[in-house]
Amino acid sequence: MTKHIKSILGALAFSTLFYSKSFGLNILLVAVLVIVVVSTMNRKQYFQWPYAIGYLFTSAMVFIDPNGFNILVHFVSLFAFIGKSVSAKSSLYISTFAGVLNIAVASLVGFVDHKNGKSLEPKKDVSPEVLNYVKGVLFALVLIIMFTLLYRNANPVFDGLISDIDFSFISMPWLFCSLLGYILFLNLLQPFLPDEMIQMDAQLKNDLQKPKAPFSPAILAVLKSEHTIGSIVFAGLNLLLLFFLGTDFMYLIDTKVASSEAYSSAVHKGIYALVFSIVCAISIILFFFRGNLNFYSKNKSLKILTYTWIVLNLILVVFTSCKNWVYVDTYGLTYKRIGVFVYLLCTIIGLVTTYLKVAKTKSFVYLMRTNFAVWFAFLILSAGVPWNRTITSYNLRHIEYPDFQYLTQLGDNNLHQLYTYSHNVDNKLRPDQCHDIQSRYKEFKAEAEQRTWQEYTVYNFAQFSSK
Repeated sequence: MTKHIKSILGALAFSTLFYSKSFGLNILLVAVLVIVVVSTMNRKQYFQWPYAIGYLFTSAMVFIDPNGFNILVHFVSLFAFIGKSVSAKSSLYISTFAGVLNIAVASLVGFVDHKNGKSLEPKKDVSPEVLNYVKGVLFALVLIIMFTLLYRNANPVFDGLISDIDFSFISMPWLFCSLLGYILFLNLLQPFLPDEMIQMDAQLKNDLQKPKAPFSPAILAVLKSEHTIGSIVFAGLNLLLLFFLGTDFMYLIDTKVASSEAYSSAVHKGIYALVFSIVCAISIILFFFRGNLNFYSKNKSLKILTYTWIVLNLILVVFTSCKNWVYVDTYGLTYKRIGVFVYLLCTIIGLVTTYLKVAKTKSFVYLMRTNFAVWFAFLILSAGVPWNRTITSYNLRHIEYPDFQYLTQLGDNNLHQLYTYSHNVDNKLRPDQCHDIQSRYKEFKAEAEQRTWQEYTVYNFAQFSSK
């Protein structure tokens, strides 16, 4: 009963903060409320403060700059926080998925388990008198509504009296929003523990287990065959990649193509080729070092060839980074070009963890756990970067002829920068572009003034204080 009362209170707070509102201060307040609710629950597990801080950090970033990327990262951190609160010792990707399940269907699963007698929580005695009052009130309400509808059809006077009552205060969208809040908080208060998935994850080890018994002649023959094939494959791939890097370096230092239109196509095609080659590289390495070949006594030459290929792929990443930087330096920053750098960084992380997998005889699960954890941390930290304003600031300061059409399509949170730039004497905007930016900025201010306190953001305050 206490859970339902808390869920109702949470639902009222949820509907007050979010009904017909855009994201802003409400996200931060709900994050604080969720952390308080989870931290005060009676659980045997240690409270996951690092993930709670990450969740609070992303909510603060939405409060500062409520763009789509920050909102997406915020919900990912919410799922991770809830999942870690339920299954602290599980891998991060398992905990995140468990968080999604808990937000979505925990109360439904708990209800089914309770009906089937599988509930692990001890039943708390509730006064029969209280239950009778609750049941009586609910049953009476249903009957009153039903008979009211019947009596309206039987008596015009009664129908007129009922029609004069103003029920406009009852809003179905508000009721739906409150119901959603109730379900969300009930799911938090009545968590679902996916035991089978957690146990399966616990059984998967980061380290490959070395066979206790010596290899039989049949197994040694198979390993020798795999070693020979692997050595030939990696030797051929190393020679091919070395030749490609030589030609790529010549293309990189050719100043004639650095500013041509073909350079854009070359960068994009290079990224696509890099994506495919890195995926193939990691897949081939995982295939050959999936099991007993890791413990084959004569695998040193194969490991050297594998390390060489990893290093050459890292050099390929560096060359692609240089080409992308030249492209940015010539044409400016965009989300796609930033995305290229992000992908290259993730590629470096993937190659480094692949090296560790081979060198330390780690398992594929180790790669999954490590890479997901690193990418999650990077995702949380990247939410703290004001990307729209960074792109706008860089392009206005360093690019001779910025793409103003692109900058004006980024959203509203760079309007103040564009508005200030449009008043500079030496701006390179056309008159119609100046007029469009100034008109949009005035509309943005008028719209911001109509926002309620739930929708306020730090960015809005900064906009007004700067004027």
